[in-house]
Amino acid sequence: MTEKAFDLSSDEEDNRDDEEEDPTKVHVEKVEASPNETKCGFLGCYTPWMQKLASKKVFLVVYGLLGMNQAASGSYFVATLTTFEKRFKLPSTYSGMTSSAWDVGGLMATMVIAYYGSSGHKTRWVAYWAVLAAISCIVRITPHLIYGPGIDTFKTAELLNSTQTSQSDSIYKEKDPLCMSPFLNEENCSLNEEGTVAFAIVIATQVLCGIGTSAYYTLGAAYLDDNVTKNKFPLLFAVAACMRYVGPTLGYLLASYTLKQYINADVTPNFGLDDSRWIGAWHLGWIPLAVVEFIMAIAMAFFPRTLPREAIRRQNSQIYSKPKKHTSIDDFMKTVKRLFNNRILMFNTFSTTFYIFGLMGYWIFMPKYIETQFRKTAADASVITGTVGLACTAIGIISSGAIVSRLKPRPKYLAFWNLVTEAVDVLGTIMFAFIGCQKDDMHGSVGLDGSWLLNSTCNSQCACSPTIPYTPVCSEDGSQMYFSACHAGCLESGYINGSNVFQNCSCVPGSGVATPGPCPVDCATQFYIFLALLSFMKFLSSTGRAGNTIIQYRSVAPEDKSVSIAFTEISLCAITFIPSPVLFGIIVDASCQVWGYTCGEKGNCLLYYGQDLRYSLNFTSAAFLFIGFLLDVGVFCNVDKLKIYDDEDTNQELEETTKQGKDKTNQILLLDNKGLNGSNGKISEE
Repeated sequence: MTEKAFDLSSDEEDNRDDEEEDPTKVHVEKVEASPNETKCGFLGCYTPWMQKLASKKVFLVVYGLLGMNQAASGSYFVATLTTFEKRFKLPSTYSGMTSSAWDVGGLMATMVIAYYGSSGHKTRWVAYWAVLAAISCIVRITPHLIYGPGIDTFKTAELLNSTQTSQSDSIYKEKDPLCMSPFLNEENCSLNEEGTVAFAIVIATQVLCGIGTSAYYTLGAAYLDDNVTKNKFPLLFAVAACMRYVGPTLGYLLASYTLKQYINADVTPNFGLDDSRWIGAWHLGWIPLAVVEFIMAIAMAFFPRTLPREAIRRQNSQIYSKPKKHTSIDDFMKTVKRLFNNRILMFNTFSTTFYIFGLMGYWIFMPKYIETQFRKTAADASVITGTVGLACTAIGIISSGAIVSRLKPRPKYLAFWNLVTEAVDVLGTIMFAFIGCQKDDMHGSVGLDGSWLLNSTCNSQCACSPTIPYTPVCSEDGSQMYFSACHAGCLESGYINGSNVFQNCSCVPGSGVATPGPCPVDCATQFYIFLALLSFMKFLSSTGRAGNTIIQYRSVAPEDKSVSIAFTEISLCAITFIPSPVLFGIIVDASCQVWGYTCGEKGNCLLYYGQDLRYSLNFTSAAFLFIGFLLDVGVFCNVDKLKIYDDEDTNQELEETTKQGKDKTNQILLLDNKGLNGSNGKISEE
């Protein structure tokens, strides 16, 4: 496009400066990037072969892989959370607090990093902070290095290394204490200290990880948007998001592998993954995650400040944002004020905030939910959580990005589709409350204080110790589950047809025979319905994220983009990511039926009321999703005139340039008619 440069009088310039600016208007200005700003390299190394890598495709791969690894770290933490609870005997409320700590770090750093990084070398800012995230991954394993696999695993080793005689009764009395048998379990109250220290270490590393990953979401996304055309951004952003969405699956698969490894490598336990005593090696996955994070951070640091092709496009079109501004507190406050006055941004930000709040219960506690509702092992729950809906989510993101890039639907259509997907999410979440195993079959009764009493008349003579570990047994007909063989009133253990059984159980009606393990429950139909509905919802909701992100980026001026993204991240941290894990942790703990105790203090939950957990978790999630839906109505009512594509901006600029040219020409002709126009009235053309 050819730029017409007109000489204006000082009065006209002053008048134009006083005009109110459109916050989304793109300013016309010739900008030339210096050679160093478009070179690919780092620390003085700018070899010719590196320059071939300075392209949006290579950046998209590195950016996507870095996001994938960070997402994998988050999902690995979530997948191993229940095992971490069990190892250090922590309640779910504590687990929720550790999840929130990630976002405390983001809240502390996001706005500052986004504001100062927006005028700096964005990719290097992302890289430097990603190194911090890699360090935090390494530090996470220190609780295991300090305290080892735990005293419970050493008891298993002692059991296996003691008498190796044929199925001796003494072994079974230690493994599954019987009625009236002495159960000597000297509690190690240093476990309280272990849990406290481990909790503190994880909190600290979560804060560091939150700080380290904040630059990725603010400056990384802004860099991508700055270096591609607006028409191509939806598809490229969808590709990057799709790569990032692979991360949770990889994290859950990695967790599934590590949790299948017993935490004590020196012991081969004689019980399987479905046994409540199994504790997986939760710490093993953090080292490879740290290594990949560090490698991707180094690769990110090599990208130039501006990609060469984008620099050429800007020079040729001579259309770009305002000149580089000098950062200051005063300018920062003006930027924040502009954002708060942006109605579209406010509605879109807070609709996203409450929408994600509604999803956080499932994100944090999905493995636990599947374990408790459908009786799956921790490893199986991790695989299911990671793989279900991945293909649907990927298809939804890619297809929606391609459709938006190709068809260029109006902003109002994008906002309306978001309303449709959110309405389906609300209804689907309510349906989840009625899908699950209906059987809460633990033997016992409710006490006056609401706690579950395991001792009853039938086992009163057994003197079952409160320190007996959770080793459930089931009646022979499969109708009733008991906390342990002692609580079932069983006097003997033996073998029938090669299978271990407990006999003369006073609490078991009929034959008085019980078998080790929880009672089998047929939840296959409900489980498949749950997976099908979850996959459909993941697909549908993923199709609305591209439109939501485009509206977010196009509703602000280019120079405010990084700060607007940071504002959204801070809103998510403060309103969603920090309080929601704690809230949902309280909800999960409130559904606990049987608590474990260490040294007289409440530890981790051993068994949940399935129906209570379904109702409280899903109805709470649906309420927050509905609030997000209502706020998106505000977006729908305000986006009609929003410009979100390149051709719209170009047409607007041409119209404005033509209008300014006509006005100036009229002024020049008027001066010529008066004989007053000299050299200052000439039109210069570049």
